Amino acid sequence: MANQQHLNLLIKGVDIWNQWRDQNPEIVPDLRKANLSQLNLRGANLDYANLEEAILANTNLSEGSLKKANLSYADLVGAICFKTTITEANLSHAILINSDLSKANLEQANLSQAYITDSYLVDTNLGGANLEECDFTRSYLTGANLTGTNLQGADLSETDLTGTIFYEHQSCALNHKQNEIFFEDQLFAQNYYLVIEDLVSGFLEETALSSSYEDHLPYLERIWERTKLESIYQTLS
Repeated sequence: MANQQHLNLLIKGVDIWNQWRDQNPEIVPDLRKANLSQLNLRGANLDYANLEEAILANTNLSEGSLKKANLSYADLVGAICFKTTITEANLSHAILINSDLSKANLEQANLSQAYITDSYLVDTNLGGANLEECDFTRSYLTGANLTGTNLQGADLSETDLTGTIFYEHQSCALNHKQNEIFFEDQLFAQNYYLVIEDLVSGFLEETALSSSYEDHLPYLERIWERTKLESIYQTLS
């Protein structure tokens, strides 16, 4: 359960809370299972905070900081995280349905098995994040940065990927399994992996390498540096 003193300080307001954090940088806030729903926590310093199973439904966390915070199994339904820093945070199994993560920084965050359906991640930075088995159904990832992410088993059904950046190596693409990512259009999914297969084979032929992917993963990563998602769409159109 949450530390009652920590909870009382946060409820008093962001200014009082941030002042306390500045004066006590060595204290890790314990807000486990705390009910913080519908609070205005805009600009709050929640770095390293333990918010496991906390209720943050419809809470305003905009422009705040949750660096390396533990938000596993947290309820963030309808939460507003506009321009929030959530780098290296643990959001595994978190529920972010109908949330707004636009322009948030989730670099290196763990979002494995999180539910981020019907949400906005416009221009969101997810670089290097763990998105394994994350559900993005019907969400908007327009302009989002997904370079270096683990998308194995992620559900991207009905998502808007307009302008989404996939420049670097994606683990799901090199696995060459059509069920690693779920596309609304199954024919597109099949063609997508055929294109990737052709790119890999062509690159290996150009460099006179063997056909063993495992032996040449560093070279395969260069494919993603020169291949953009737009070019894949053009190939399939």
